[in-house]
Amino acid sequence: MRRMSTYLGTRNEKQSIAIVGSGAVGCYYGARLWETQEYKVMFHMRGDHFRVSKGKGLNVTSIEGDIYIPPSDLIVFEQTSDIGHVDWVILSLKSTGIQAIPSLLSPLLNSNTRVLVIMNGLVDEDIVRFLEDLEPEQDLILTKCAAVYGGMAFLCSNRDGPGQIHHSYAGKLTASLCIASEQYNNNDMNQQAILDLWKPTKGFEFVYDSNLIRARWSKALWNLPFNGISVAMNGITVDKIVNDPGLRKLAYLIMDETIAVANKDLLSRGCSETLLLGEVDKQAMVHLSDNMGSYKTSTMLDFTNRKPMEVQYVFRKAVDRAETLNVPVPTLNTIVTQIEALQRFYNLF
Repeated sequence: MRRMSTYLGTRNEKQSIAIVGSGAVGCYYGARLWETQEYKVMFHMRGDHFRVSKGKGLNVTSIEGDIYIPPSDLIVFEQTSDIGHVDWVILSLKSTGIQAIPSLLSPLLNSNTRVLVIMNGLVDEDIVRFLEDLEPEQDLILTKCAAVYGGMAFLCSNRDGPGQIHHSYAGKLTASLCIASEQYNNNDMNQQAILDLWKPTKGFEFVYDSNLIRARWSKALWNLPFNGISVAMNGITVDKIVNDPGLRKLAYLIMDETIAVANKDLLSRGCSETLLLGEVDKQAMVHLSDNMGSYKTSTMLDFTNRKPMEVQYVFRKAVDRAETLNVPVPTLNTIVTQIEALQRFYNLF
């Protein structure tokens, strides 16, 4: 029997947050929200992760301070239909599970719910269409929730086992508004809402970016070279990439090509030249990578564990966009071709 709605309409009570996709990313940010004691945070988990967490609690070890949510305080569900309506959904699924989004989110949403999509790759347009259940040629008019934001996590976090999350480096979270319903079609209001959500948290920096496309390409500036090379090299850690002169040069080449297609994409959408990516953005990603140590990228972990890899949204869509815009990306195209071959060889779909 489905629970009654948990949507909290008055601000005298805690806002409710559902973490959908409670893996290394979702659990880390969800735990930081829980830590504030400002919110009612509910985690959607499955399998052993659900059973162990429900019985022993959720343990997050972090360079910014450990968090332990004991079983008596952890609110965890196997089915989102048991949660009911919430104020916020933090969606941090892997893009390989993107088709499940409508069924997962439908029980959680009403016209006041805001959704933050912390996922890798160029996913936003498809997610909005899933929420709207629209055909591709129809206009995107959000009706089933208040607003959808895109989120980019610059975070070194791994799930070491059921109920065990290890955060080793960084943590910055960037978000941008994707689309809002007519009722909530006010950019300042939508920006303030998500700034308020993260204001009580600690342990990482939250940044609001007014341009979602630029923000997605900024994350791709790290994902494409480092996730890409780590898999193409049969599963190596970030330190091996940055410390090997040849692989470091290869990462630079992929970054340069990513910047070229990103900027052409931004200009094609009417963005100002002041928003274009450049050397400062590139060096920021290099600095981030130089300090990660032996971090295992998410795609590398999927490959070595023979799990489905996020190829379509993280890699292929970037190459397809480059082809549409007539931007040559020979190095990136080669890496993606290799990754797609590995995906076929091991059936990692």
